[in-house]
Amino acid sequence: MSDKPDKDRIIDAEVEPLGGKRGRSAKSALLLVAAVIVSIGVAVGWHFWSSGKLDTMVAGKTATQATIAVPQSAPASAPAAASASMPDAALLARQDEQEKRLAALTASLERLQQLPAANAGTDPALLQKLAELEQQMASLRQAQESNAAQRNALQTQLADLQARFTALSEARLNALREPLLQLIAFSEAREQARRGSTFAREATLLGTYAEAQGGALKAAFAGLQPFAERRIPPVAVLAARFPSLAEQQRVMPGSETAAAAEKPWWQRAVDRLTGLVSIRRVGSIDSASVEGRLEAAEAALRDGDLAAAVVALDGMTLIPALQDWRDQAQARLDLDAALDAHGVALRSHLAIH
Repeated sequence: MSDKPDKDRIIDAEVEPLGGKRGRSAKSALLLVAAVIVSIGVAVGWHFWSSGKLDTMVAGKTATQATIAVPQSAPASAPAAASASMPDAALLARQDEQEKRLAALTASLERLQQLPAANAGTDPALLQKLAELEQQMASLRQAQESNAAQRNALQTQLADLQARFTALSEARLNALREPLLQLIAFSEAREQARRGSTFAREATLLGTYAEAQGGALKAAFAGLQPFAERRIPPVAVLAARFPSLAEQQRVMPGSETAAAAEKPWWQRAVDRLTGLVSIRRVGSIDSASVEGRLEAAEAALRDGDLAAAVVALDGMTLIPALQDWRDQAQARLDLDAALDAHGVALRSHLAIH
């Protein structure tokens, strides 16, 4: 072992200074006092900052420093003064902006309040228009109420009409329908008679109605009823049959003399020979002679005058065929007259009732 002492040996030991406990107590007290002072400073600073006094103090201090500053230190203090005045300028700008907005709102409110009065004083046409609009609105309300009342009234009237229509009796419906049936039946009867056919079915309808109504209509049907089941030739058929019958009348022996039996034998022979040949006289014809009457009847038929043809044959001694023709022609005239009389009576009755 070497006797030389080891200089590099490390000794691990704790050294406690004198009075250690007393030093730690003082340090704790100082820390507590510092914390209280910092808290008070923070509270005071917050108070001044929130109330705006801090900005005022900073601005005043900056102005004072700028006044007493030495020229050599001015460039160094300029940034501090600029930084200190920035919060004050922002606050003033914000206050100015708020004041401008408040002034604008106040002016707008005043204009809105003054607008109706100005319009009322300077534009009477607008007031009149407003009054007219109010009157129109009132009129529309009244019209709506009136329309509702009218609608209710119309509905009531409609219900009443429906009830009255439903209450019509079968007799009333027959009374409305019967005149039309009578006109149709009479028209059918006339058409059947014109063609020379019977009209018994139509006569039954006409007779039932005439019997129920009585008066002139009943009397008119009494003249028509006998022809209901008779077939009377039309005027055209009668006119077509007449020429041949007239020729037979002309060649009838003794038609020109009243006493053919008293003639001598040679005269009767001449009459028989002349009867074989028909000779018609040309020129003026004696209307009193048989030939003259036959000619007059033919001329009347050509003109469609059946009544004149019948009159032309009055007082003549006619052959049986021509006499039958004359009776049919007279029946046609009587039928047409009866139809006319019944038609007049029916129309007069329906016009009255």
